Amino acid sequence: MKHAIRTATAFAFTSLCLCASADAKIVTFQIPGAHSIRPNSMNGKGQVAGWYDDTQTGTWHAFLLQPGGAVTTFDVPDAKDTVSRGISPDGVVVGWYDGPWPQTGGFIRATDGTLTTFTAGPSTLALGTNAKGWIVGEYNRNHQRPYQPFLRDPSGAIKEFWVPGATEGVGTMVVNRSRTIAGNVLVPAGGYQGFFRASHGPAALFGDHHGYTDVAGINDAGTVAGSFQDQHSVAFVRTSDGAITTFVGPNGATDAYAYAINNSGTIAGTFADSSGVGHGYLRAADGTFTSFDIAGAANTEIRAINDKGAIAGDYTDPHGQTFGFAGKP
Repeated sequence: MKHAIRTATAFAFTSLCLCASADAKIVTFQIPGAHSIRPNSMNGKGQVAGWYDDTQTGTWHAFLLQPGGAVTTFDVPDAKDTVSRGISPDGVVVGWYDGPWPQTGGFIRATDGTLTTFTAGPSTLALGTNAKGWIVGEYNRNHQRPYQPFLRDPSGAIKEFWVPGATEGVGTMVVNRSRTIAGNVLVPAGGYQGFFRASHGPAALFGDHHGYTDVAGINDAGTVAGSFQDQHSVAFVRTSDGAITTFVGPNGATDAYAYAINNSGTIAGTFADSSGVGHGYLRAADGTFTSFDIAGAANTEIRAINDKGAIAGDYTDPHGQTFGFAGKP
């Protein structure tokens, strides 16, 4: 189903980040009326997709940031919420929308702004996409049946699959160029475990079945990044052979979250220092850890990274206002 698109333009301005490189430049932006801004994916062109919530209505809206700083916001017509979850190399944005009740569906926003929606049942959530236009998500055929993960090919055909040992439900899901999939699912013990599914292969669980495993990113080598959360959170990197390395951060850091990984194995995320202040970080494949903060920010989170090393994320200023940022550190 195709729709006309509702758009708006947000304000943008530039700011230099606190980085070692003299030519480092970060574009920061604010969306009027936004309570929080969540960039979540970035392509090689430097385009960033994400969502924000409205302070007046509490609803969620999608946005697309261009490399120069121009922001376009958009909604699926008549939807209560519109959330983007991925962007292709060409700038096609994928995500999900909620409403009108009880319908929840996926959407694909073409580069010309045309929106196409799709459903496989009364509730369909598109949770990620790869460079070739394959989409991962979850759906249920009716409200009495559990949610099941699916893979949608570029022609629109949807094939469901199941994760052995899962009760139902998918919290997050990511897919790489070869259609290797990772995500998390609810398990009988009540926690969320991660899962890894090679292309055309069975899915296998990993992580503590009593805690919460949040899978945030996967690269084309099948290396997965995410977080193990219990009383505290530690970030992890899982290679395709199943080896897992966890890490937190420097100088007495208490919690760390991994949000993205690129094809060089660099992980982007945030960690909390001993005072509880959040800082962005980049962790190279060899384990080298570099912290990153926007000048004057009270809190900085890096949520996306592309293969050129450009990053995107959000930060809070000392007055509690939330801004987004993107660029090359």
